[in-house]
Amino acid sequence: MIVAILFLLVGWFISNLIKRLLNKFLIKIGFNTFVDKLGLDQLLQKMDLKVSGSQVVAGIISTFILLIFLLAALDIVGLKMLSGLIDTLTLFLPKLLAALAVLLSGFFVAQIVFNGVKIAAKNTGVDYGRSVAEVCRGIIIVITMSLSITQLDIDVSLLNNIISVIIASVGLAAAISLGIGTKSMAQEIVAGVYLREMYQVGDNIEVNDIKGALVAIGSVASKVMAEEEAIVTVPNTFLLANKVTKK
Repeated sequence: MIVAILFLLVGWFISNLIKRLLNKFLIKIGFNTFVDKLGLDQLLQKMDLKVSGSQVVAGIISTFILLIFLLAALDIVGLKMLSGLIDTLTLFLPKLLAALAVLLSGFFVAQIVFNGVKIAAKNTGVDYGRSVAEVCRGIIIVITMSLSITQLDIDVSLLNNIISVIIASVGLAAAISLGIGTKSMAQEIVAGVYLREMYQVGDNIEVNDIKGALVAIGSVASKVMAEEEAIVTVPNTFLLANKVTKK
């Protein structure tokens, strides 16, 4: 019993020492800053967990070391059944670290995708680019959490099926919305194809109250040089649907 207690005291001292040193080391190399940029710190705050990423990692590793000493102490006093339970818990901690590594990697990829989609949307002039980026990041985070749970040898087949249905539903809704939203644009593009066969740049045309030279036939709209060199932009379907006089 005395030897077992000594083992526990030594294990407690070593685990706390490693916890403090590892926490300081992770802070020094900027691990917490990295975690904050991934948004994991905000997630912990929403869960009312007032801990940093370095404290989580250091705590798991120090607990693993303490359990090893506890397992040795239980073997010394002959508590085989209890030592078997501690052994199972000890073997679970490396899986927990693997799950945490997968989670961090997923958050890292999600942040890269978020920034990439947001920048691409901004460059193309899409107003709702941030919302699209948030959706993409959310999907990646959900998939990452499922993979993290898998590292713990927990059956997540039902969860994966639910995630697949949700992703498919979001994709279908986006496709339908995009199709409805671009219906009129598609009509203009098709009308532009017919207009290029019927007219050429430089033709003098007259349609309704618009009169002038056709200076451009674009994908969705055409431009007419009206009186006093004023440029009038008209939809392609307008020229195709109305009576046009070419001079």
